[in-house]
Amino acid sequence: MHTLHPPNRFLIGNAPRAYREALVAAFRTRRPGTEVVVVEPGELNAAVISLCPVFVVCSALTEVIETRAPVWVLLYPDGARLAVSNVAGERIETCDLDLDALLTLADRAEHLALA
Repeated sequence: MHTLHPPNRFLIGNAPRAYREALVAAFRTRRPGTEVVVVEPGELNAAVISLCPVFVVCSALTEVIETRAPVWVLLYPDGARLAVSNVAGERIETCDLDLDALLTLADRAEHLALA
């Protein structure tokens, strides 16, 4: 059975808090029609299960995120200068992921949800 994902729900739960808050503000400003939900990193699994987001930003990857979010971005795991993105099973690792790249990934998540 395929889980339906609301086309405009993003879940932001990365650390540190200042970076998380900056991302939330940027998404809300640049994507005003998108529901952007912010949670503490420890609350991500429960939020993914209950909210079914199409796009998740985290700093620790869990099986719940990996298997339930069609698009996710792992930012700076364990403080490493690394970002890993996954769009429908296609993983990409990069050292430099700027806001425009995150917005592009968010766009892809919305397109996948509508398809």
